[in-house]
Amino acid sequence: MPDGGKAERQNLPLVTIGMPVYNGADVLEQAIESVLSQTFHDFELIISDNASSDRTEEICRRYAAEDSRVCYVRQPRNIGAEQNFVFVMESARTPFFMWAAADDIRCPEFVEKNYEFLLTHGDFVASTMPTRFAGGGFDSQKMGDRPLDSDSPAKRVADFFSGWHANGLFYSLFRIDVLRSCPWLGASFLGADWVVVLYLASRGKLNRLNCGWVELGRHGVSNSGAIYRRYRHSWLDLFFPFRAMAKAAWAISSDFAPGFRVRILCSCLKMNCWALSNQLNGALYRHYRLLIGRSSA
Repeated sequence: MPDGGKAERQNLPLVTIGMPVYNGADVLEQAIESVLSQTFHDFELIISDNASSDRTEEICRRYAAEDSRVCYVRQPRNIGAEQNFVFVMESARTPFFMWAAADDIRCPEFVEKNYEFLLTHGDFVASTMPTRFAGGGFDSQKMGDRPLDSDSPAKRVADFFSGWHANGLFYSLFRIDVLRSCPWLGASFLGADWVVVLYLASRGKLNRLNCGWVELGRHGVSNSGAIYRRYRHSWLDLFFPFRAMAKAAWAISSDFAPGFRVRILCSCLKMNCWALSNQLNGALYRHYRLLIGRSSA
């Protein structure tokens, strides 16, 4: 039995790429091709179809039949986006893992270069490449893919709050043991993906290489005003939309010096103010459009 178990472990790939998808037929093929075109070949692609009603199943089954590295799972019912992300991660059997959204693409060297970096830098828990949205430019400040590589965990967490930005670091290549230890995986609140990165930053350094690229799709709910309504469970969420994120950040920083904790708390309060302003501006704009529509009818 020990020999058989050892042989089984030796046959496992080194990297798992998890691709959660729901009704992604229009963009899915390009995302899968981007993964299968990687110069690093020793990986498994796990696609979790969240009970799609379009051609997603047909596309995935075709790729799974053509390439043994593709593992396709169709959920019998929609388990929600957050749990679908958790499902592909928990299905991984490898020491390294990354998420790939169904509308994202990467340069062919993404896995190879980041794997090589993590293999030779044991104090880093994640590594990625310059990130942009489709049709946009590379801006580490706006995309949130700046390296968090200070020797101080408190400074790494505090430095994440550089302003309102996307979460480019969320689509890094991770050490799966550290990622799996995050208590907030699968949580459903505004900024939960940021909390995952904050937790990782408290456990180790996060790298951004100066070569290659990642292009994130624009089809996700986070790129629309609907993101606030999705996580609005009570009237408190209207005025303090990031309150759950702030609570998690406070817990993550429990061992930090008071100065860093105050800095993190102030950043969370500032983000709540920005989010409230965005919601009010959006409501005023929708009201204005409604008035214009009525006046022109």
